Amino acid sequence: MQWEVTPSRAKCLGRTARVDGALWLSYSASGAEWTFFGTKCTVELAGDAMSGDPVHAPRYAVEADGRRAAEGTVGRDGRAVVTVECPDAGMHVVRVLKLSESADSTMGIVAISCEEEPAATPDLPLYIEFIGDSITCGYGVDGVLGELYRTANEDATKGYAYLTAKALGADYSLVSMSGYGIISGYTETGVIRPECTVPPLYTTMGDSYGAFAGKLSPRETGWDFSRQPDIIVINLGTNDASYCGDNPERRREYIDAYRAFLAEVRSHNAKAEIVCILGTMDQRLCESVKTAVSEYSEQSGDGRAAYFGMPLQDMERDGAAVDWHPSAVSHGKAAAVLTEYLRTITA
Repeated sequence: MQWEVTPSRAKCLGRTARVDGALWLSYSASGAEWTFFGTKCTVELAGDAMSGDPVHAPRYAVEADGRRAAEGTVGRDGRAVVTVECPDAGMHVVRVLKLSESADSTMGIVAISCEEEPAATPDLPLYIEFIGDSITCGYGVDGVLGELYRTANEDATKGYAYLTAKALGADYSLVSMSGYGIISGYTETGVIRPECTVPPLYTTMGDSYGAFAGKLSPRETGWDFSRQPDIIVINLGTNDASYCGDNPERRREYIDAYRAFLAEVRSHNAKAEIVCILGTMDQRLCESVKTAVSEYSEQSGDGRAAYFGMPLQDMERDGAAVDWHPSAVSHGKAAAVLTEYLRTITA
């Protein structure tokens, strides 16, 4: 029997949007999770106009009882059908995830097919939101240095953010886009790129070449903050560093904008602990982040914002992914460090 993906039948993972009866995904590692009784469950997925594109097609994974049962990219027909078969007729957990990021494309979970009605898994006690850039997206983690980026080598589940949430037994949401920053996206010319910044997108479903159901832009789709995170991790500044460099005026601009973004994040998340991290790929703005957090806390009286410096990746020892991004090994090490720090907050 075929079932529509409703809140009672599937728990949403990360930010999602319901359009024309389907659950649409844009941000990295967003998806849905449910239980079903039986031996077989089929999931129908939909892509957008970027489906079949060799660089931008949405990449997905389907997990069954914690193991990856299938993965792939949505083809040119805009559809993918995945059947999960389990060895025994018991209760099983299925998780569908969008491995690639919002900027490239969007993806929908159209329907679930199984004998008995599926049921949403319960919310976990801890909920963490990660706000970041390509590092948070798991950019190029399935590729190697020298290889060109494409969604087929991006996997958010191998990134530090997803791994940290998993280690802490937490629900999560990733609000991240490659090349984006606080005041500027990545630039090789020193010219500011304000169009590639996260703060204007924070209350939305992101930006994308594609559209939900081919008609609704993620950028124009608001987020309601109905479930507020317990912890928010902000990892933004690696791309800003390409613009700011050692220029004191540009660094001050970054600090001021970062402070304003902290106030914006707090306005939507009254009770969350906010942790600002930086340093995995570039440490030039670490002190600026520390200053922004200090100034924000002093001016606002908000005592629940902190800075935590991340260790720089060791590419010689641990390798490098596409475009000098962290390898799976580096992500694992970063997750271990961040997990240990966050345990001091959750204890």
